[in-house]
Amino acid sequence: MKKRIYSLALLLLAAFLIIVILVYTAPSPNRQSNGFSRSYLQATPLQPYMAIPTHDRILDIAGIDDNTFYFSTTDPAILFSASMEAGCRIDTFQIALRQSLKDSMGSYFFTEVNNGAFFVYAYNIPAISKTGRTSFDTYATFPPGGFSQAHVLRDGQHIMLRKLDLKEKDQFFMRVTLNGDSILTGSGLSAVRRDGGMSTDGSLNYDRATGLFTYLYYYSNKYVTFDSTMHLISKGTTIDTFTMSRFSISAAMASKNVYMNQGPDQMVNGFSCVHNGVMFVQAKLKADNDDDRLFHEHCVIDQYDLRTNRYKGSIYLDIPVKARINQLFVHGDKLLVHCTDSIYGIKLHY
Repeated sequence: MKKRIYSLALLLLAAFLIIVILVYTAPSPNRQSNGFSRSYLQATPLQPYMAIPTHDRILDIAGIDDNTFYFSTTDPAILFSASMEAGCRIDTFQIALRQSLKDSMGSYFFTEVNNGAFFVYAYNIPAISKTGRTSFDTYATFPPGGFSQAHVLRDGQHIMLRKLDLKEKDQFFMRVTLNGDSILTGSGLSAVRRDGGMSTDGSLNYDRATGLFTYLYYYSNKYVTFDSTMHLISKGTTIDTFTMSRFSISAAMASKNVYMNQGPDQMVNGFSCVHNGVMFVQAKLKADNDDDRLFHEHCVIDQYDLRTNRYKGSIYLDIPVKARINQLFVHGDKLLVHCTDSIYGIKLHY
């Protein structure tokens, strides 16, 4: 019996050592040349001028109205607001929200502010509530199939979704209204892979200055810009060299409308945002000329001019990589970086 136990222990130890060796010897994009270079707009990392601790309560940067920034919390009916000036006061307030909606969506929501109205996106139901501080406004539900992202247009009436179509087993861009009188579905803006949208996952950004949308892929260097009628304006690429996603979906789980990739894929682009024709992208890949220590210790933001689809340059942020960026938001000369522990305010030097 003891001999069998020793043999089993040796086999387990050998298996563990093989896994460790495979992990440490496997090719890593950030341990090798990736075939592109960065141009830094400033030699030293930009330091935050202020920070708001999240205390595990702040969920998202909900937007800005009249120079006031809004932040949603883990309670969909409670928001914070602040001017994002050094030493500013942080206010807490409530919005009117149906209790039945709160109970149904749980923690599966995000919030956006537009001209004094608050749009609560319950993406798992799927449903959208447009409300205010004291009274309910409009509430609408949509066909089965959740949506991963949403932005209300400048008119405050139309909303752009990236929504799952259960029949096609993929996500499409869809423009809707809360009264249900207008539903427009786009086609051809992203490849149809019938994997629930996993391989074409990315960040949908709305530029209120231009009225245009830009969708940036997480797992390839591609992005597309289109208008509110889902007419393609242009296509572009980020500076890295990964042109194709390598997702492989588990066939057994996909048949049950559960989508799981066969293994990890390389994230090329992180979170992004667009302001006044410029896209800001959290860099995930190390350039050949990047300083190894700086890149692995500080967050890097790449900038692109969407009018020309040209790379403008990059900046280091004096925010440690381990802080984990969850969202970027730019307004004027302020870059807000939502990390796990804090929301940092950084002044941009154009």
